[in-house]
Amino acid sequence: MNNKVSILIPAYNAERFVGAALQSALDQTWPNTEIILVDDGSKDQTLAVAKRYESAKIKIVHQKNRGAAAARNTALRAAQGDFLQYLDADDFLSRDKIREQLTLLEKNSNYLSVSAAIYFFDGEDPDSGLLERSGAVDTDDPVQFLMQLLGSEGATRTVPYGAWLTPRSVASCAGPWDDSVRSPDDDGEYFARVMLASRGIRASKAGRYYYRKFRQGGSYSTTYSEINLRGRLHSLNCKANYLLARTKDPRAYRALANRYMDLAFGAYPAFPKLTEEALQKAKEMGDTNYIPPFGTWKGDLLRKTLGWKAAKRIHATYHRIAGRMQ
Repeated sequence: MNNKVSILIPAYNAERFVGAALQSALDQTWPNTEIILVDDGSKDQTLAVAKRYESAKIKIVHQKNRGAAAARNTALRAAQGDFLQYLDADDFLSRDKIREQLTLLEKNSNYLSVSAAIYFFDGEDPDSGLLERSGAVDTDDPVQFLMQLLGSEGATRTVPYGAWLTPRSVASCAGPWDDSVRSPDDDGEYFARVMLASRGIRASKAGRYYYRKFRQGGSYSTTYSEINLRGRLHSLNCKANYLLARTKDPRAYRALANRYMDLAFGAYPAFPKLTEEALQKAKEMGDTNYIPPFGTWKGDLLRKTLGWKAAKRIHATYHRIAGRMQ
């Protein structure tokens, strides 16, 4: 029980959820923990709610709004633990999550551990959500794992960043969070570095990270804007540099081309310049035949008949007209 775990929580406008996140951190069956919550300039009562939990075990820090990555760096600088557990203020942990993962890592020096995740919609029973274990694997080859995570065969897979438990020694080698640009994929960029700095991954058979989703958006990562998309491009460029510095495997290039195609698809037609930048990067990776699905049979039929750009233009025009008629 000597290993201390730092539970690091960035918080912004999360007054409804932050109490549950803090309570789940307090309820961990691994006793040697510290909890550091950084309020990133919230405009609601997040700070006031968090302050109710402040104690010798829980430290509450307030800073001007600088973004989630900057808040995580503030927490990281204050952390004293041997292991790091990140937790978003609108998510929470099962009671056994840290204990199960730390038991694995005590036997596997400089490895990461990843747990299963449950994706649930706000307002619904968390345990009725989708249990996702696709990222919870054992591997001694973090390069191969990152290629598979990026989706060398098509669609990408995601691991919520709270599913990881990270040795401080590995995190120190990877470096701090990149807070130079606000990116919805700052966690993907950070954990690409962390994975590549590790010896591998050990999957926890128990313990879960509960990830809250919102039907009406409400999450920074789902907000559609040029700033967010450019942040994604920045993070993807970084991941490409990290991965290709370690391997020249054609699967790595294919995975990266697929992800640049995702970005181009998402940006078109609203942001044509960004679309072309992403398509150019896909070409530099060797190009790809992968086209993201529309998600509806009508959209996919149009894509097959007219091409994805024409289908996206028709889709955008339809929604613009429908919006005016409401």
